[in-house]
Amino acid sequence: MAQHFKEAARCPVCLTYFEDPVNLKCGYICCRRCLRALPKEPDGEGVRCFNCSKVSQTADIKPNRVLGRLAAKAKAMEPQLASVLQMDPKIRKFHVDMTLDVDTAHNYLTISEDLQRVRIGGLPQGRRAHPGRFNDSPCVLGSPRFTSGRHYWEVDVGSSRQWSLGLCRESAPRQGEVVLSAELGFWTVSCKDGNQFIAGTEPPLGLMVQPRLRRLGLFLDVEMGTFSFYHVADGSHVFTFPVTSAGEPLRPFFGPADCTGDAESWLALCP
Repeated sequence: MAQHFKEAARCPVCLTYFEDPVNLKCGYICCRRCLRALPKEPDGEGVRCFNCSKVSQTADIKPNRVLGRLAAKAKAMEPQLASVLQMDPKIRKFHVDMTLDVDTAHNYLTISEDLQRVRIGGLPQGRRAHPGRFNDSPCVLGSPRFTSGRHYWEVDVGSSRQWSLGLCRESAPRQGEVVLSAELGFWTVSCKDGNQFIAGTEPPLGLMVQPRLRRLGLFLDVEMGTFSFYHVADGSHVFTFPVTSAGEPLRPFFGPADCTGDAESWLALCP
């Protein structure tokens, strides 16, 4: 509930609490100041929605005072909301020993001998192609599979500036380009350019994360149907997905996407 309250009060453009929110003709909402970031019409009189591309003229843009009041309350309650969502240290007792499943790994992923670290390599690894292996997107699954209970693990992303981490259904597609969407059985948080963090909802949701994520805690409660991400450095909450397994196993998911070759760009499971 606290997370949804915060999300509803955030502008999708600047990712901060709404200030003087306005509705476009199509229903899209942003801060009035953020209208400057929307694509402009050639005549300069209208703006085009990021989501649906519909045009709103100046007369179509209306203030949303109710949402403005909600955002002001959410901003004032930020300390209490953060406390409610703070990581409970007790979840560490559900820590699970985990390894990377080479049989699912894309051919260009380099995996350490102890099956604890992965990154994009420069050369193919000569792995046999089969339907259970990612053949297009550089991804790998973890073991064990989860069908019940509570499970916690931590991942250090090192110096990687692009990555995706999370969970997927056993049956989630691995052939062709992988689309990280909860609707397709992937529950992930991704990083782009080192400072943009995105939850794989539909549509994708930008996340406010400070400071930069380096070590993430991931906690799955199968019976409760929740999957949460935490910033291990300070225990702050990043995001929680509702998860439905549909009776099938769930697998940890790793998607290294940093192609810089930096020696510290591994995604590493933490003991």
